[in-house]
Amino acid sequence: MSAMVLTLLVPVALKDEVIAAMLSHEPTARVGFTAREVEGYGRDVDYDSVVEQVRGHTLSVEIVVTADDAELRGLLDTIGDEFGGRGLRWRIVPAPAVGTL
Repeated sequence: MSAMVLTLLVPVALKDEVIAAMLSHEPTARVGFTAREVEGYGRDVDYDSVVEQVRGHTLSVEIVVTADDAELRGLLDTIGDEFGGRGLRWRIVPAPAVGTL
């Protein structure tokens, strides 16, 4: 397996729906993932409210899953079908080493 790491940035309002979709995707449910709230900064940040504009950052949920590239691409296809155009951002990077201590 060539391990890869998928990081999704999800609007807070979609957190539960996206997590449910990921748990319904068998390969992702099998390997598991982590989720946490993060703050997004930058000129091209899409603010969800005036409060976020005043604060200068937006709240998102960062979801990280490590799996085989093909499984991650399958997950992106599944999530894209359901949540396309709703502001989810993603990136995939190689994981040179993965293990458990």
